[in-house]
Amino acid sequence: MKRLPLLCSFVLFVLLCASVTYWLLQWMAPSTRTLQVVAPAEPALPELSAATQLFGGASTEATSTPLQLSGIIYSRTPGERVAIISSDAKPARALGMNAEVAPGIIIKQINQRSVIISEQTSQREIQLPVPATSQQTATPTAPEPAKTSPPR
Repeated sequence: MKRLPLLCSFVLFVLLCASVTYWLLQWMAPSTRTLQVVAPAEPALPELSAATQLFGGASTEATSTPLQLSGIIYSRTPGERVAIISSDAKPARALGMNAEVAPGIIIKQINQRSVIISEQTSQREIQLPVPATSQQTATPTAPEPAKTSPPR
């Protein structure tokens, strides 16, 4: 019985240390961030034309996409050349070598006045449009001399 107060003091001291430790951990812990769960996207269904071609049928869609070459940024280094191409009435985009213009259409070569593209099994060349020349060509004329009055 003599040691009961000493034992109670020890148990109370351990409880005090546990309580202080708990509250220090609560105050010092970084705030938790809320996680936003993104719903998984539904897988895209394969196109029926792909299945038709797989089983030997003829594709119903056109084999060539209408492309328009608007301009070329030409560089001596082939990897730095850029072609400005628009397809299917979409805005023009600047694309480099081996870039995909539309699904299945890849730029193979960029020349000074044309671009060679690869479509599935064939290649075709798209020329830059020839700028429209105006009927009135400006001819350089000599400037008229300035009229000055003689000094008095």
